[in-house]
Amino acid sequence: MEPVEEMAGDLSVVVIFAHPDDETWISGTLAKLSDHGVKVFPVYATSGDAGSDHSGQGLSGSELALIREQEAIAASQILGLQSPIFLRLPDGKLNKYSEEIIKQLNSILEQEKPTAILTFVEGGITDNRDHKTLNRLVSAHFNRLAGYFGVSYYRAESLAKSANKFGFDYKVAMPIEDAGVTIRVDVSSYKTKRVKAMASHKTQFPSIMIKAYTDYAESVPLEEIITINGGSCSVLIRLLE
Repeated sequence: MEPVEEMAGDLSVVVIFAHPDDETWISGTLAKLSDHGVKVFPVYATSGDAGSDHSGQGLSGSELALIREQEAIAASQILGLQSPIFLRLPDGKLNKYSEEIIKQLNSILEQEKPTAILTFVEGGITDNRDHKTLNRLVSAHFNRLAGYFGVSYYRAESLAKSANKFGFDYKVAMPIEDAGVTIRVDVSSYKTKRVKAMASHKTQFPSIMIKAYTDYAESVPLEEIITINGGSCSVLIRLLE
């Protein structure tokens, strides 16, 4: 059997996000996979048109969505990912577009033939409705291929401490049990890329949040994945161990 490291050039993963900037939750893992030769295809179901602009430009609606797509492209380039795929569905309303999402994902999977899929863990990390919709759909239709990224209670507490250092309150709404984590990915070598990619999202993250995230990335250089039944995702996990 060919060692998984030698197979990496033939491996690929489709990562399904709800909004531009969602890759921040797993950016080090994606950069690490890319460095191992895995093709990483980020898919954004919405372009964040219902969000708020924190850059001071006063953007909203379609104008904000356009800029947020550009920010996601920049982040992907920093992390070494493939060009993002934008489904451009309405932000905050993915639960009304289940059939369309499945149709488009099937098309993407048929074209890219990924080794695995990654998306949000149940609860969506932040309890966001769009995050939870993607988890539900992937779990129901693509579970054999799927791995789920989340934030454990341990990491959630560390993130809250880093935020508090910089004077604001931030709590992960839906952390996962520490014992439920399948793999803890060492992303200590990717702090600079993680921070730089996050900072690309100028409409989303004011400078104080970048500083807090930098502190967090230094104190807990880990990211976490859950697999339900092993499945195809286990091949990628062997690269990350």
